[in-house]
Amino acid sequence: MSEILGLEHLAILPTGPTLMLTIAAGQSLAIVGPAGAGKSRLMRTIMGIERCAQGSVRTKGEVVFCGEEGINRRSKPQTLARRSGFSGQAAKATEILMVTRLWDVRHEAVADLSPAQVAACELIEPLSSDADLILLDGQLDRLDPWALQSVLERMKQLQQKGAVFVVSTNRPELLNWFDAVVVLKEKQVRFAGTVTDLLRSGPPHTLQVATDNQPGVRSLVSPFEVSVQTTPDGLRLEAGEGQGLAARLLLEGYGDVKFVVLKPPTIEEALLSLL
Repeated sequence: MSEILGLEHLAILPTGPTLMLTIAAGQSLAIVGPAGAGKSRLMRTIMGIERCAQGSVRTKGEVVFCGEEGINRRSKPQTLARRSGFSGQAAKATEILMVTRLWDVRHEAVADLSPAQVAACELIEPLSSDADLILLDGQLDRLDPWALQSVLERMKQLQQKGAVFVVSTNRPELLNWFDAVVVLKEKQVRFAGTVTDLLRSGPPHTLQVATDNQPGVRSLVSPFEVSVQTTPDGLRLEAGEGQGLAARLLLEGYGDVKFVVLKPPTIEEALLSLL
């Protein structure tokens, strides 16, 4: 796959860690971090609106940026769809209005719509384009669940045609949709990699044992430690020194143990551990 976006030792501050990343055609990148972390600034740097303090950005093909400037509040969704390359193509204009869940309000002014519908209006142009690189700065966070699902499916369709998406978001549940994740804090990169890498860098797995208050089981689990490591073949559980027998007895249901559950960290927990 050909490279569409390349970040070479990129940073938005003159000192500190830099970002090395390559995004190929059909892939996607999520940029996450708390308010003021520098997500929008990094997006504008990638777009070329702002100069980077360190490194360089390489882009290939047409680039579309859906940022904070928004759209004309007097416009109507149907007008926006027709202006987005669908003039004279009513079926395609209808399709994008259905994807963004704006069909029922297509004749209303943007100023009269809800915040979620305004965000959907901002997505009409990028989701209608044939751009190679599409940057969305926070619009997915403002969509309602119904529009979000159809918009994500539309993004996947465009990715299958080779489009690259770079999206800033504060919704951890969206990260599984992306091939790569960059985590920012105080305008510096704290993490760059896949969601799998993010989970590996987070807090350890926890082992939950459900049982009644039986002295025999209590003697096994208090105290009890187990190390959990992620390997290419799955998970490796290793009990602490002298606790191997206790681990085997628990897993085999010793005493009145009802079940043993291995709980991996969530994406939210992994992000919080970095921030």
